[in-house]
Amino acid sequence: MNRRLFGMLGALAALVFTAGACKKDPLSDLDGKPSAIVKQFSQMHVGIGDSAAFVASVVDGRFTPLEETITFSTTGTGFSAVADASYQPQPPTSARAKGYGSAAGTGFVIIQGAGLRDSVAVTVP
Repeated sequence: MNRRLFGMLGALAALVFTAGACKKDPLSDLDGKPSAIVKQFSQMHVGIGDSAAFVASVVDGRFTPLEETITFSTTGTGFSAVADASYQPQPPTSARAKGYGSAAGTGFVIIQGAGLRDSVAVTVP
């Protein structure tokens, strides 16, 4: 009786593992394709004469960071932002920008990479 039961369980297990191995990963088409820009903040307040930094990455559909070139630019008044050349992550899957407040104003730091675009709102009180 036990021999037949264990034989049947073995055959059933082999059938289940064989059927499960044939399935395709339904998310595999999201791998490696830029999907979004992920940023550390969506809004920053920088005082006059102060600076603040934030990190941004380009990610694929599974939120895996990709090695893409990221650029920063600004719109508005009262501040400026530049890429932080001293930031050297390994692997290079992110970039850091430093924003400097020079006068009262508002605007955005525009983040671009891999054909995608996002922004961080900046206020200098």
